[in-house]
This record gives sequence, C-alpha cells and structure tokens, in this order.
Amino acid sequence: MNPESVREAAVLSGGPFWHLYTSGETMEIIFAGTGDFLFGITLLGICAAAFPRCRILTFALMNNHLHIVLAGPEVDIPKFFELFKRRLQRYVSICGRDCSLRRFDAEFFRIPDLQALRNEIVYVNRNGFVVHPECTPFSYWWSAGIFFFNPMAELLPSIPFASLTFRQRREMCHCRDVALPEKYRVFPDFPMDKDGSVAPLLLPTSFCAIQEAENYFRDAHQYFQRLGKDHESHAEVARRLGDKVFLTDEEMYRVACSICAKEHGFPRPGVLSPAQKMDLARKMHFEYNASNKQIRRIVMLPQELVDELFPAKRFPSSKQ
Repeated sequence: MNPESVREAAVLSGGPFWHLYTSGETMEIIFAGTGDFLFGITLLGICAAAFPRCRILTFALMNNHLHIVLAGPEVDIPKFFELFKRRLQRYVSICGRDCSLRRFDAEFFRIPDLQALRNEIVYVNRNGFVVHPECTPFSYWWSAGIFFFNPMAELLPSIPFASLTFRQRREMCHCRDVALPEKYRVFPDFPMDKDGSVAPLLLPTSFCAIQEAENYFRDAHQYFQRLGKDHESHAEVARRLGDKVFLTDEEMYRVACSICAKEHGFPRPGVLSPAQKMDLARKMHFEYNASNKQIRRIVMLPQELVDELFPAKRFPSSKQ
C-alpha cells in the first residue's frame, strides 16, 4: 500500500471521527479571561479522562464557542459534551457570573474520510489566529494547534499534574475530585496578568492525540500549506458550520483579487465599477463569510452601505 492508502486505512480503522462544535451566534461570552480559558482546557482534560474511548485530536476554545475534533463511539460523543457543559455551568456559577449555558448546545459532524479529516483539523487550528489578528498559528494558547509540527513545544518546561499541591489542583479543577491520569503534565508558570502572577496550564499534549493527528498529513509542508492557502476547503467547512469569519484580511484580499480577475478581468477590487464592487461584496459575504469590516476595507465601500446590505444579527438576551 502507498502511504496515502495507509493513512486512509488508519482513518477507517481508528474512527469514527467527529467535529463537535457549538454556535458562536447564539451564545454570549463564556471564556472572558485567562482564568476562564485555563479552566476550559483543564475541563477538556477532565472529560478526556472520563471518556477514555474518546481521543481528542485537536480543539479550539473561543470566547463564546468551541471546536473539538475527536474520535470515539457515537454514543460517547454527546455524553462527553454534556459533562463539559455541566461542569462549565457549575464553574461560571461558582464565579458568580450571570451566564446561562441553556443555548450552549453542540452539533456533531461525522467526518467521512481522510481529506475531510484534514480539512476539519486545519479549520479548527486556524480559528484562534483568524479571529485574533494579533495571533499567529503558534501564539493562540487556547487551541491544540500551537503544538502541531512545532519542535519548540518539546522545550516547554512542564511538571506532572500530580506534583502540584492539593490546593493548586483544586483551583485548576474547581472541584474536590482532583484525580487525573499520571501522564497529565502542566506548564506551571503561565502568565495571568501584567502584575506577574502565574497559574498552571494543563498541557494539551497530555490529553490530545496530536502525534496521531499529525500522521494524517503527508508532512509538515502539507499541513502548513492547507493552514494558509486552502481557502476553498476553509470556506466549505465554514459554510457548513455557519461560522462568521474564517479568513484573515490578507487571505480575504487574495480571494477578492482572484474573483476580480476571473469575473471582471481586473487585478484588484479598487479599480472595479460601483456595480462590480457590489457584486464582489455579495460574493464575499455569502460565499466566503467576509465580515462587514473586511468588505469595507477590501472592496472600499462606505461602511453605511455595507451595513445596509448585510445587517448585523441582533444578539439574543441571556435572560430570555
């Protein structure tokens, strides 16, 4: 068998694989600060330990939603999420926050083959730095993506979770049951604030099958090529999920220039006629989920006109 056939066979034998995701349209902010994100990652580790038949390949925690690519029996996937949701609701209640997770519901997409699995992994790993322009693929800490094909990750100082004091483990888990697998390790001095305070970060390499996920790509070159250039695959996944933003400004600009050249014979949006700019804006919005601000910057249309063309959805009240 050739290497690609071996990878395909591994997907067929190692699955089923799932993309578990929640909507960013219906929820208010859940992970509001560093402490919330640290607990979110710890909670993923707790859920992985509670459901040993599930293997997390990668994940991304965003301010008001999450993405997880994992393998496991279909019966375990909703149970995995329900445990995550229940413990997260208890956490926000303990913190005294008025945040109901009633609308925090998950969809489960079964990943059918190797190519789709690659697309889903890359899409999840892109989330953090696409939404946050100040981030790179290696600086959004709330995703396992920073550890993919990253030899520097092995140099990150770590200690066993079990070596923490009982109080530290309770503060990480926010419960009395602080028993986690022996293999779990933490980065002990993750910066919390500018005042120099630190807290332990449960390392995703402890509970994620990152090496397995890397093996589904031919090599690092293929992974990073898909991470930065495979716009059509990103668009396909985003449309299915209903995600709002999935291309950076630079990537969206390249897409806009490509549309201009193919459909209008011009090299860039700035030289289009007003009618052509409107057509380009609609294609960027409906086919590539461009934000209104991206359309304004790239197509150079007045913000008032863009907002009139594509009115923003009103966010539901958390007390409804």
